[in-house]
Amino acid sequence: MTGRRRVPWLALGIPLLVLAGAVAAALLRTAHLALPACPMKAYLGIPCITCGLTRCAMALSVGDWARAFHWHPVAVVLCLASPLAIVWDLHRAWRGRPYPDLADSPAARLGVAVLLLGTWLLQIVRGI
Repeated sequence: MTGRRRVPWLALGIPLLVLAGAVAAALLRTAHLALPACPMKAYLGIPCITCGLTRCAMALSVGDWARAFHWHPVAVVLCLASPLAIVWDLHRAWRGRPYPDLADSPAARLGVAVLLLGTWLLQIVRGI
């Protein structure tokens, strides 16, 4: 491996995403704007797989982790795991290593699909 430094995209992107979400949530709160309705829920009567993410982000922006977990549990788990991803990415970039290839495993794909579908079913059952 060459001594060339790699760009830590996760370590740069995650804080920028958090900052953008906090600014958007603050704007929604201060302007007293209504949250946009989910088109899928409006037309089909069932929530989409991302229903609750906006309210989850708004709850996280004021530090209400319990309410955020209610709105979208997977998003909260990803938020809690993001410092680990940032540290891993900085270490990877410092060592000059490229990002590893994505797992080409049917089991990994099935696991992600089960996680997403399970979250979606949870949102449907809870009426989010």
